[in-house]
Amino acid sequence: MKTVSSIKLVNPNDPLYNNLKVGQGGNRQPITRHVENLKTSIEACNLLKYRPIIVWKDRRKYHIADGQNRYTACKEMGIPFYIQEVAGKPDERMLSILNSNQRNWGLGDFARFWAEKDGTRKKYRRYLTYHAENKVTHGILITIYEGETKRKGRNMAFKNGKLKESPAILRHVEGTLYKLRQLEYAAFNPALHKMTLRKQQFQSAMLTAFSTPEFDFNTFLKNLYDTKHCFNKLAKAVDMEKEIYRIESL
Repeated sequence: MKTVSSIKLVNPNDPLYNNLKVGQGGNRQPITRHVENLKTSIEACNLLKYRPIIVWKDRRKYHIADGQNRYTACKEMGIPFYIQEVAGKPDERMLSILNSNQRNWGLGDFARFWAEKDGTRKKYRRYLTYHAENKVTHGILITIYEGETKRKGRNMAFKNGKLKESPAILRHVEGTLYKLRQLEYAAFNPALHKMTLRKQQFQSAMLTAFSTPEFDFNTFLKNLYDTKHCFNKLAKAVDMEKEIYRIESL
């Protein structure tokens, strides 16, 4: 077995720490939002040793081939990082492929990751069961767990293994999912398309209705069965909300 490269730890007191060259040779400049997200993730779970910054050397200077956002985040936090040197300057086509072939983790990836860890296994496996057995997006299911009607955004607590769970939360989740399941065969004029049922805008509109004290879900179901609707033609959550309240008030 031949060793072709090695990974090195670079501490803040190392002369190289502040001297890696960023944004040269076809590489992209760091993105502020991505850097901030990385800092939050590193604080929660530092996995930098598994993602070394790839560098190449030109005379006495080291240039970043991949990892400019990680490098910027580490410098702003004042923490060590790892580098892996490759031989020679990569061409711009290689850099483009290297960056475009990386896939960011989705919410499902984070759920499966924490479902295998001690301390978070039980609640994340329960979460994944809810997701598998119901026609809801990950974003909507997290929103239901949080007792909200609208998605808040980056879901950092969920991604960091901090999904909140309690008997009250589980009762709310199961009750809400039961209501959403009832909609599958509740309409016949026309039937609700599978795409409509899974559409985040439709699910979000229903969550808003559920949270409205004056909304009577049983009346809505009865009227939906007996009347014509246009949910399958709508795209915006606000328009779907209007249609929900129109049908409920018949």
